[in-house]
Formats: sequence, structure tokens, C-alpha cells
Amino acid sequence: MMGQGGSSMFYLVAIFLAVYAVGMCVYLAYGKLKEAIGRRRDSRFGGRKDG
Repeated sequence: MMGQGGSSMFYLVAIFLAVYAVGMCVYLAYGKLKEAIGRRRDSRFGGRKDG
């Protein structure tokens, strides 16, 4: 069995992994959303890039 220090370390690692996983999901969703908005804008303006 783990002692008090071992279980608190386990919780620290579990929380870190959970925060990392949520952060990666948010990052990937943001990238997909940005890409979808860019595609929609390009199709609206005929694929023309201004600038």
C-alpha cells in the first residue's frame, strides 16, 4: 500500500495528466475551428487571397 506521500504524488500526477489532456483537446479543437473558418471564408471569396 502507498503511504500518505505516495498517494498525494499519485493525485498530483493524475491531475497533471487530466489538465494536459484537456489542454490538448482545447488546442486541437481550436486548430480545427480556425481551419474550418478559414476554409469557409476562402470559399465565400472565391478562394482569393487578398494581401
